[in-house]
Amino acid sequence: MNDPALHWLLEHYHNAPAAIDSVWLCDEASREFTDHLAVRAQTQFISNRWDVCERLKAHQHGVTFNDFDLSAIADNSQERVYYRISKEKPVVHHIINAAARVLQPEGELVIAGLKNEGAKNFLDKAAQVMGCSKATQKHGLAYSAQLNKRQISALLDDSDYSRLRPIAPLNNTGQTQGAGELLLWSKPGQFGWQKIDAGSAFLLSTLAQQNMPSNEPLTVLDLGCGYGYLSCRAAQTLFNTPQTAFTLTDNNAAALRSAHYNCEQLGLDATVVPSDAGTEIAQRFDVILCNPPFHQGFNVSDDLTERFIASAGEHLQPGGQAYFVVNAFIGAEQKAKAHFAECRALANNRQFKVLALSKPRSKP
Repeated sequence: MNDPALHWLLEHYHNAPAAIDSVWLCDEASREFTDHLAVRAQTQFISNRWDVCERLKAHQHGVTFNDFDLSAIADNSQERVYYRISKEKPVVHHIINAAARVLQPEGELVIAGLKNEGAKNFLDKAAQVMGCSKATQKHGLAYSAQLNKRQISALLDDSDYSRLRPIAPLNNTGQTQGAGELLLWSKPGQFGWQKIDAGSAFLLSTLAQQNMPSNEPLTVLDLGCGYGYLSCRAAQTLFNTPQTAFTLTDNNAAALRSAHYNCEQLGLDATVVPSDAGTEIAQRFDVILCNPPFHQGFNVSDDLTERFIASAGEHLQPGGQAYFVVNAFIGAEQKAKAHFAECRALANNRQFKVLALSKPRSKP
């Protein structure tokens, strides 16, 4: 395991008494640690990542998939909370606040992160919330602390983490415009939650210039949907027939909650499915829309693009079209050769490029 912060947490977990009530909060940075954990009946895991939950379940751990919602855990009920710092500030603040609530008096927050993630600052803030002395230690690139709950002081600003809130709408060119165009809702805890992604806007503006099949019933898969912008916008501008059925999938609990709400508000015929790059979906689709992530945890991961392209290849109907937008520097065309018969570049604005991927139709 290459993450020194996770390594430190694991060591502390394995050295702690097994029969204590504890919670481990883990996000995408925790993917690699699931093979190394001892199973303990009184430790419950909560993750906002579907793939992490599935890995934990496969190793017989008790795990809940949600958007770091600890409301089902009673106040002052836990002896320990384990947490590897996330990459988004509102998430970290939300979890520190929640940990302070659920811990017993003198209960322990076991927390770690890396120097370049602002870990030292977060650990100092956590000590202040818990009402205890700072206890930060440095282990190479990792900072860690064991903080005992004394007297909870003012909680951290978590940007009202649990609340959905509207995003300013954009027009077809990706420029912000007035209310009444397309109102979508989002929240912290997902990538780009407070904006409309420029790559997604570029994808849809490019497709608006193509001869899209807008007057026939279609099945559309939104692969890595985020809060649902691609589906919701495409339903208005590209596939605006009542017979179009959308399936939206994502690995992130906050994204799935937002996407479900947006589809519901717009009255879309949509199914929202938790999945890791579509692996749990058996259906094939006429159209696939995808703006794949290229970060895994805190790091850039070129493998993610390939995984999403491979998934699109598995889920596309013969004769269908998969449309991808990727950063211009990513060699997605080469990756697509193993999964598609044809890859056409539809547009390139030097920041993003839009690719159309297809397979031949099945012979009758």
